[in-house]
Amino acid sequence: MRLRRLALAGILVLAAGPGLLLADGNANFFLGGRSLVDEEFWTPGEDQGVFGVTVEFAPSGWPISLAAGTHIGGAEEETQFFGFTETWRTAVVDFTFGVRKVWKAGRNRPYVGGGLALVGASAELEVFGVSVDDDDQSGGAYLEGGIFWKLGSRFNLGMELRSLFGTDVEFDFGGPVAAVGDADYAQFGLVLGWGWPPE
Repeated sequence: MRLRRLALAGILVLAAGPGLLLADGNANFFLGGRSLVDEEFWTPGEDQGVFGVTVEFAPSGWPISLAAGTHIGGAEEETQFFGFTETWRTAVVDFTFGVRKVWKAGRNRPYVGGGLALVGASAELEVFGVSVDDDDQSGGAYLEGGIFWKLGSRFNLGMELRSLFGTDVEFDFGGPVAAVGDADYAQFGLVLGWGWPPE
C-alpha cells in the first residue's frame, strides 16, 4: 500500500539519523501490538501488529530531547458472510514529532514524551476476488512513556506504552454513504536500539 511504502521510507531515514547526529541520543525500534479505540469503526481489524522507530537527541545543555518517529500498524482478518469469505485489511501509519524527557539512573532510562502526529489510515475489503479500499489522512497528538535499560556501552532494551488521540478519518469506498471515525489507538511493546555516544 502507498501508506506502507511511505512509512518504510521514513523508517530508513530515521534509522540513518544517529550516524549524522553529534548530540546525546538514542534510536529505538518498537515491536508490539495496538488496539484502535474506535472498535465499531474498525472491526474487524481493530487489533494490529506494530513496527516502528523513534530517534531522539538532546543538544548539549538541553534538559529535554527532540524526538521524531514513525509507527506502522496493520491487520488482516477473514470473516464469513453467507458462506463466503471476506478478507479485511486495515493499516494506520503515523509520523510523529515532539519532545521526550529521559532520566538517567544508573543503567535505567525511564522516559515520557509527547507531541504532534501526521496519520494515514486505510481499509480494504476483498470478496469474490474483488476489492474495494479507501484511505484518509489526519492530524493528531500522542503521549508515550516507558523505560529502557543500557546493555553494555551502546545497546538499549525496554518497553513502551503509547497513545494516539485527536484524529478524524473518513472512508467512503466509492459508495453513497461514508463511514466516519478515528484512528486513535493505545499500543504497548518492546523497544530495542542503541544510544550515542557510548557510555
